[in-house]
Amino acid sequence: MTTKIMGLPSNPDWRSLPTDLLHLILDYLAPIDDYFAFSEVCLQWQHAVLEKLQHLRSNHKRHCRHHQHLPLLMRSLRDNNRSLLYDAMKTKELCSVESRRKGWSCEGSCDGWLILVHEDSYKVILRKPLSGREIHLPPIRKTIYLEHLGGKTSLLMYVRPPKRFVLSVDPDLSRDDNFVLMMTWTSRTDEKDSLFNSIAFFKSGNEDWVYIEELSLVEDIVYVNGLFYVLKRRKMLYSISCDDVCYKVRRITPLDHEVEDDPLSYLVESPEGDLLGINVRRNQRLLPEFKIYKLVWFSKNPRWEQVMSLGDVTLFLGNSRSISVTASDFPRSQTPDDGGCFSNSIYFFERGYCHFLNYYIGGPYVFHVNDRSVTRLPIHGRPFLWISPKFM
Repeated sequence: MTTKIMGLPSNPDWRSLPTDLLHLILDYLAPIDDYFAFSEVCLQWQHAVLEKLQHLRSNHKRHCRHHQHLPLLMRSLRDNNRSLLYDAMKTKELCSVESRRKGWSCEGSCDGWLILVHEDSYKVILRKPLSGREIHLPPIRKTIYLEHLGGKTSLLMYVRPPKRFVLSVDPDLSRDDNFVLMMTWTSRTDEKDSLFNSIAFFKSGNEDWVYIEELSLVEDIVYVNGLFYVLKRRKMLYSISCDDVCYKVRRITPLDHEVEDDPLSYLVESPEGDLLGINVRRNQRLLPEFKIYKLVWFSKNPRWEQVMSLGDVTLFLGNSRSISVTASDFPRSQTPDDGGCFSNSIYFFERGYCHFLNYYIGGPYVFHVNDRSVTRLPIHGRPFLWISPKFM
């Protein structure tokens, strides 16, 4: 008696595999690296990854290091509509994703979302590249008339898309997409004036953006405990509470605390909940150097105080929302494939090109706070933002 062995079809339909079988396969894969490749096979496999991660989240496993990942770099490809996701800790290419469209600019990221602005209509889209989900928002106004005290009116013109935006909550994790998005956008009052960053916010369910005329020269934004904190030049810090179209601006740091010598460019919340302000300058070799300040909450007089160490904290700074992690959750080992990050360090890049030296100076770099040394990560091409690797 002979047994006939059934061979695989020449063109198997991988989309037809049962979902339960896909989940069993995922049990033997390592989040998040293998999940990227798995989700690229087809839409059905991507949905299986989403369901698996939802299951992990519902079982309170998302804080386990095995199911977390450090921020990834996005690097532009020759195809301007796609970008490469790159694990800077493992120096490993993961996959390519659709990050922009023809006629749309992409500048910032937050919680795994990208913000895209149409170059002609100024329509805005929130897009999560790993799941493909999109949220369409009202267009930004090209021109805005602001009324000041005394009846004086000025014209504010939109010039460049937002480089900083912050979400009050990941829309995928909120009921009925209930969220507030606050962003900076480059503007000027007329064609001869210099450029500066203005600020606006959008609350889900509203029909238009709300433009905050009291604040300009904005450097960075974070959202902490129900409030947006806005950093202006010279260490000026404000809080903003938003309620539909109404908002309230409150100054946090006193007027006599403005320091011109060390202007702050980045604002980030530490894993312990502290607000950190970061000053960055370039030395004679055009390498970045940093000073770190922590907001000390005196009863009636909050102030920035310089700190000399980040301890077990690592920062990721760039053109998108700043990110902090506890380094011991991602320890380095002797094997590069295991990843991990340096503690008491700042991973940093920015768009910068020195025409005199004909050299791209944007990085990415690692600044080690303890000895103030700088090393450059071995990454080819020009990255343009950090992104949190969230499928959901």
